[in-house]
Amino acid sequence: MSRRQILAKIAEELASRPLIGNKDKYGPDLEPILRCFPRDNPNIGFDWCAAFVYHCCTEAGVKLPVRYPEPVSRNFAWVEAWLEWGQIYSFYHHKSDQSFLPDQGDLIIFDNIVGNGLNDHIGVVVKIEQGKIITAEGNYYNKSGIFQRTIEQINGYIRIDDTY
Repeated sequence: MSRRQILAKIAEELASRPLIGNKDKYGPDLEPILRCFPRDNPNIGFDWCAAFVYHCCTEAGVKLPVRYPEPVSRNFAWVEAWLEWGQIYSFYHHKSDQSFLPDQGDLIIFDNIVGNGLNDHIGVVVKIEQGKIITAEGNYYNKSGIFQRTIEQINGYIRIDDTY
């Protein structure tokens, strides 16, 4: 099984539970996901979709620091950090890239899916089924889940090299 297949399996299992945050975007479901990211108050969380992806990646054996050095501007709890990192290493593929075919275990970045503009959400591709993209996501309105997404919602994909 490839690392991307392992990543997809881990993300699907976690998202299917589902994980649910309290009113402060925290709670026992989220502690394993949020624990490595700095917070002023350890009992208050944050928008956790990118932290969910980070957790799934590290569980799958991807070796990533909590915060990648410059020029990445933030830690991996932010969608922008994933996008910047993916662009630096040529792992990022915009949805208009006709030569790229998304597959199981790719990360998927969305635009305005939760009403916050460009690059406002991230998940993991679980499978492509009859042209539909099935994803595992954390923090879709403070809950994880498995979703079917359309091309209009997608910004692009990050395919992490298996050697990373």
